[in-house]
Amino acid sequence: MYGVNRTKYYKLLGEFQKNNTFPAPYSFHCLTGFFGAMPIAYFFLNLNKKKKIFFLKRDSNSYIFFDKRNSELIKWMPAFYYSSITSTICCALIVAIAASLEMKDKFFP
Repeated sequence: MYGVNRTKYYKLLGEFQKNNTFPAPYSFHCLTGFFGAMPIAYFFLNLNKKKKIFFLKRDSNSYIFFDKRNSELIKWMPAFYYSSITSTICCALIVAIAASLEMKDKFFP
């Protein structure tokens, strides 16, 4: 999903950075490409809903970013965000199962 929408992602980042700056953790994530796309998607989804964002004041001009024409660039982000969360949970579940099987073999031969 990220690969197909990469141009929209970088266009959205560019449009946002023209007039605004990312708050502390998101300024790092916007530089990491695919690996930072999930937190950036979370940032933009909450910004679009006008929810409180960590390290961003409520009176910031960033909250009016989606009042303009940029809402078209974000339509793919909810599906990407929720699929990323699902895949993260699945990976954590696989690791937990593998660790429990390894511990079972080690302590209960």
